[in-house]
Amino acid sequence: MNFIYPQEVNSNTSITDFLIIGSGAAGLHAAWRASQYGNVILITKSSLEASSSYWAQGGIAAVLNDQDSYESHKNDTLEAGRGICNQQAVDILVKEGAKRVQELIEHGMPFDTENGDIELGLEGGHSNRRVLHANGAATGKALVEFLAERVQQQSNIEVIEYAFAYELCTDGDRCTGASAYLYKKEQLLKVQSPVTVLATGGYSGLYQRSTNPHTSTGDGLWLGYNAGVTLRDLEFVQFHPTAFYAGDGSTFLISEAVRGEGARLYNEAGERFMAEHPQQELAPRDVVSQEIFRQIQNQETDYVYLDVSHLDIDELRNYFPTLIRRIEQQGIDLRDEGIPVAPAAHYCIGGIETDLHARTFIKGLYACGEVAATGIHGANRLASNSLLECLVFSKRAIDVAKENDISVDKQTVSTKFEIDDEQESLFTELQQQAAELLSNYVGIRRSKEGLEKALERLAILEGQLSPVDKEYYYLRSKGLIKVAKLISRSALAREESRGVHTRSDFPELQSSSAPIHYQKENLETLSA
Repeated sequence: MNFIYPQEVNSNTSITDFLIIGSGAAGLHAAWRASQYGNVILITKSSLEASSSYWAQGGIAAVLNDQDSYESHKNDTLEAGRGICNQQAVDILVKEGAKRVQELIEHGMPFDTENGDIELGLEGGHSNRRVLHANGAATGKALVEFLAERVQQQSNIEVIEYAFAYELCTDGDRCTGASAYLYKKEQLLKVQSPVTVLATGGYSGLYQRSTNPHTSTGDGLWLGYNAGVTLRDLEFVQFHPTAFYAGDGSTFLISEAVRGEGARLYNEAGERFMAEHPQQELAPRDVVSQEIFRQIQNQETDYVYLDVSHLDIDELRNYFPTLIRRIEQQGIDLRDEGIPVAPAAHYCIGGIETDLHARTFIKGLYACGEVAATGIHGANRLASNSLLECLVFSKRAIDVAKENDISVDKQTVSTKFEIDDEQESLFTELQQQAAELLSNYVGIRRSKEGLEKALERLAILEGQLSPVDKEYYYLRSKGLIKVAKLISRSALAREESRGVHTRSDFPELQSSSAPIHYQKENLETLSA
C-alpha cells in the first residue's frame, strides 16, 4: 500500500527549548539535564528500551577511590587508543566522568555492592579495578531504565517514540530542529528548537554479526551529513572479541567482565592461545579480537571457546545472573563445556566531529554518545568508557546549549512524505547485501582489493535505488548505503594498521596519523 500525506491532515508542528534525538544513555541524560532549563522533546525511532545503551553489558569505568587515579585511567585510555586520542578530551572524560558517576550514585542508581561498598570490576586494558556494574553485566539496561524513569517523571519532557527523523531543519548555518515521521500514528511532525542534540548511537548494526540492536544503522550520521556536518574516523569499528556464536547467526555479548573474573580462551585444539600475551585474556579488545580471528582462520570451526569451568559457577551466577542464565538457556553446561564465541561488530569510534562541548560545526546542533567523534577513543576504545562518555558529553552539551538565546518562529510543516510498502522487501534485501559486504570486506581484517570490491558493489546497490523525494524506504536505503560507502572509503584511505583498523596490505603502524574527514560538499576531501 502507498500512503501520501496531504497538507491538511496528519501533520503537526511543535516548538520546544531543547530537541533530543535518540533515547540511549546520552539522549536520556541530555534530556534529564535539559529539563532543568526549559521544555524538552525527546524523539526516538523505536522505544526507550531499544538503544545500544540498553543492550550494553560490561559497566562504567570511573576513578572512585584512593587506590586508583585519574592519571592511571587516562594512561589506560591512551594506551588502548594507539597514539591518536585527543588527550584534552580524555582528561575531561576521566575527571568529569568520576563526578557524573558519583552524581548517579547520589540519585540512587543501583550499582552492585559488596558488604555495603560499590563493587569495582576489572576489564581488558584497565590497570586497576574501576568498573562499576549494575545487575551483574546488565549495566546498560539498568542505566537506561534509571534515566528513563527520571525523564518520565519530568512534566516538561515530552517523549515521542517510534519517530523516524528524516531531516534536520536548517536556516543558513543554523539548525532549527528536525522533521520526523511517526510511523505508528501515520503522522508527520516538525519539531522546531534552537537546540538540537543528536544522540542516535552508532552504526555497527549495519554488520551481519553485531552486539547492537538492528536499529543501530548510523541514521544520525547521514542526517548530520546531509545538513553539512563533518564526519571523521569512520574506519574505526570495534569488534567485541567474545560475542556468543550460534549457527543461525544470532548473537549476544559475553561481557568482558567475565574474563576479568578469570575466564580463559581456548581454540579448537584446546590450546589457551592468549596465555603468552602479557595481559593474557585481559589484553585490549583489538588485540584479543585479532588473535581470535587468526585462530578461526587456522581451524575448522568459526568460533573459539571461553572457558569458566575452573571458576565457581554459583559465584558467577551471582555476579552475572542475566548473562549466565542466557548462556545456560543455550543448552551449555558451564561446568563441562566452553562457551562458543567469535568477534562481532560492537562499537563505532567514528562519527560526527564535535568540539569539547559536543558542538558540531552547525550552530545549534550538538552530538554526543556513540554518534559523536570526540577523539577520546583514538583507534580503539577502552572497555567501559562508552557509557562514561555519554554521561560526560551530554551534560557538556546542555551546559553550553542552555545559554542559547536564539528563538525560532513556528513554520508550516512540510507534508511531502511518502511510504511505499512495496519497497519494504527491497530495503530488507539491500540491508542484507550491504551487511554481507561490510562483514566480508570491511571487517576485522581489510585490504585494498577487498575495500575496492565493497565500494564497487555498494555503488551498484546505490544505482539500483529508484529516487523518490522523502519516501521512507528510499531515505533509509540511501542513508544506509551512504554510511557503508563512507566507512569503506575511510578504511581504504587509512593505509596502515592501527587499533581496530587492520590492513593486510599495510600491516605496519605509520609514524604519523591524521584524522580522515568527510563533508557533503566534497566527498573526496581528506584533510587533517
